[in-house]
Amino acid sequence: MTDAFDHVDQLCAWLARTDIGLLELKSPSQTLRLLHEGTAVAVQTVDGAEAIRQQPPALIVRASAPGAFLCRHPLRERATIATGEEFHAGDPLGFLQVGPLLLPVLAPLAGTVTDVLARHGTIVGYGAPLFALQPGIDKEP
Repeated sequence: MTDAFDHVDQLCAWLARTDIGLLELKSPSQTLRLLHEGTAVAVQTVDGAEAIRQQPPALIVRASAPGAFLCRHPLRERATIATGEEFHAGDPLGFLQVGPLLLPVLAPLAGTVTDVLARHGTIVGYGAPLFALQPGIDKEP
């Protein structure tokens, strides 16, 4: 774990160039969490006992392209997913409409939706926050 702490700045720089939301490195005595928040990477260090009690931080799913955010498919009346609902990695959470194209906003991991951060029909830019997720354990569908 000492090596990771010696190179935190480099790890943050690498993480900032990816779409990975959370990188967690564990040792028996400590946990290092790097949380990619879109514009910056937050660094948290937690001792071993505290890491067991803490849940991972919420993950923000951001728009992969500019367009109109749709919380439901245009041919459906019900939202694709609502606050408090569980989902699996790869499940659609909503859509981005870019001209005539509908791009699904896919769950990067399994978990629960804690908040829908954009309103249906709102024009959003690249990187705009769309959903707050609480990571969970992916169970077989």
